[in-house]
Amino acid sequence: MSDKKRWYVVQAFAGFEQRVATSLREHIKIHQMEENYHRAEPFRWTLNAFLKSIKEIPQLIIMGMQNAEGFSEWFKSEKETLITDPLMQYLAKQRDFVVHRGMLVPSSRGFIGATEGRGFKFGLSFPVKPLEDSDDAMHRYLQYVLAESDFLEILLEDDDSSPCIQREWKLPSFDTELVALSAQAWLRTGEVINNVVERLGVEPPELSLNCLHSDQQLQFKLFDRSDLNNQLRLLRSSK
Repeated sequence: MSDKKRWYVVQAFAGFEQRVATSLREHIKIHQMEENYHRAEPFRWTLNAFLKSIKEIPQLIIMGMQNAEGFSEWFKSEKETLITDPLMQYLAKQRDFVVHRGMLVPSSRGFIGATEGRGFKFGLSFPVKPLEDSDDAMHRYLQYVLAESDFLEILLEDDDSSPCIQREWKLPSFDTELVALSAQAWLRTGEVINNVVERLGVEPPELSLNCLHSDQQLQFKLFDRSDLNNQLRLLRSSK
């Protein structure tokens, strides 16, 4: 590579990097969604932040590379591929909804039962409302136990299992779980960014989300049986 070409690459990539390179670290927000999966408000807040970042990336690329000769014309097809992708279009509309109309509330469904570490030992469908934490859902079950009975018997002593809530977040129009859906969006955006990096003659970073948790680790919130029984005793004593 000639000195002139090398200088061009360095200058162009510097402008691009300042605005967009951090987008490849947006998977941190996906991890924050994982961490807050059973806490409704922080989960939705992080989702909104992720949607904002993903939507802004094409324009950030254009701004960062606006002085690069021939880039705008070349990038048209890359941008078109990204913004016409059904998933990316849908997520952009969800971000517009947040900006112009209010809070985005994804759907939330749940199950309650006991697990031995892999799936349910036993359980059944149990509503986990989009605006409540999984802890709140378990508390509602304790209130039911207080009024009726522990018909699932998840509070009975059992050294091999743990009471649990399984929760799953989704957006309408997609069957894929929401964190997995966000990961797909991140990878598609990362492919466009890598195409830009390659055009500058720079080795693109590896796109991988192998660091994400399994469905079992993500969706299952385990509870200490002794703590639940203590909470139940407190509820009884306060009646």
